[in-house]
Amino acid sequence: MAEAEETRPYSKREIVRAVNLSALLGWAGCIGTPVVSASILKGFGLVSSLLALFPFAFLGLPVAFLICWILVAPFLLLVMRRTVSFWRAFYWGAGIGAAIAALSIAIRYHVGWGYSEDPTFMYRIRGDGTARLIDGILTNYGWLVLAQNSTLFILICLVAALTVRAIIGPGQDLRLGKVRQ
Repeated sequence: MAEAEETRPYSKREIVRAVNLSALLGWAGCIGTPVVSASILKGFGLVSSLLALFPFAFLGLPVAFLICWILVAPFLLLVMRRTVSFWRAFYWGAGIGAAIAALSIAIRYHVGWGYSEDPTFMYRIRGDGTARLIDGILTNYGWLVLAQNSTLFILICLVAALTVRAIIGPGQDLRLGKVRQ
């Protein structure tokens, strides 16, 4: 068991840190930043905006950790079998984000298909009167919002992957027996 630990470029502790850091960065990017930005834009001060994060943190952080341990950890175990360069972190961060976005879109379409079969469901309208769904089918505006949200999510995953790589490091290069920069 000790030999298997020595042949991996990252220790179990570093892998756990990477998954937990991914959860924190994902929550900060997807929830924390938009909440604080929206609060500041509505005229609340910085302190009030930061205090508004507590309910979101109380509910959102456990969900972020659960999602990262279920969806992201298997990818990170695969990626961290070898040393991770910034290019590899970039590639895998975008790939993991795209995979999770694709899963989300598939679930959304499955739910939308159920809505299209429901005769009582007509449409969803935004606050400005723009329909995103009509009978469970995306409108042109719905496609635009979906593309925008998916792109933002992939970018958040990309930044999180590069940040995790910068903090965790490149790992032990097994061929050279030393840390590679």
